[in-house]
Amino acid sequence: MRIVHPLIFFILFCGIKSSIAAQVLEAVVSDENLAKCLNKQIAANNIKSTDELTKLKCHGKNIKQLEGLEHFSNLTSISLFNNKLTEVDLTSFKNLTFVNIANNRLKSAKIHGLKQLETLYLFKNQLTYIDFTGLTKVKKIRITNNLLNNIDISPLTSLEKGYFFDNKLEDLVVKNLPNLSFIELRQNPMPDEVYDRYDAIDGMTIVHDGNADDWK
Repeated sequence: MRIVHPLIFFILFCGIKSSIAAQVLEAVVSDENLAKCLNKQIAANNIKSTDELTKLKCHGKNIKQLEGLEHFSNLTSISLFNNKLTEVDLTSFKNLTFVNIANNRLKSAKIHGLKQLETLYLFKNQLTYIDFTGLTKVKKIRITNNLLNNIDISPLTSLEKGYFFDNKLEDLVVKNLPNLSFIELRQNPMPDEVYDRYDAIDGMTIVHDGNADDWK
């Protein structure tokens, strides 16, 4: 049985005034800006239980950490575009179908095991590696403008479109992904033989920088 923090329970079930509720929520959620954003969405949607909040959208709020957000475990959508997060662990949010944590400062993002996730945006961060294990329903991923140098996308068996340009990838195996129809790989330091291998694949659009023979 999931245990709800007593202060969260107090906020949502005791009908206290909003100003007091905000102060109590800030005591549970360590990041003040995240607490303020949560409080606004709780009030705007007349949320009475932690289970009722299913979507969180906090763009450009200077949020630096997510400690305390785990009490809202029924979230299906988390959108935290343009904040100041350096690391996130979303593995406890088992109902997530949509995640947007683009344009942050992420060096670590734990998302493995999110079996319901369908859309993932992590572009404009500082990621060097990410584990896609268990992400069998992801259809679209945009993880451009990072520092990725070695990743395995084979767990993404439902992937239809993938955007990986502007990273440090020297290779990326794209076989055994039956639904993949488009992948963007420009601005990666890939050798010519990798481009030749991509060009030999039928039924898939692979956008890359080309090789020396293409310019003769």
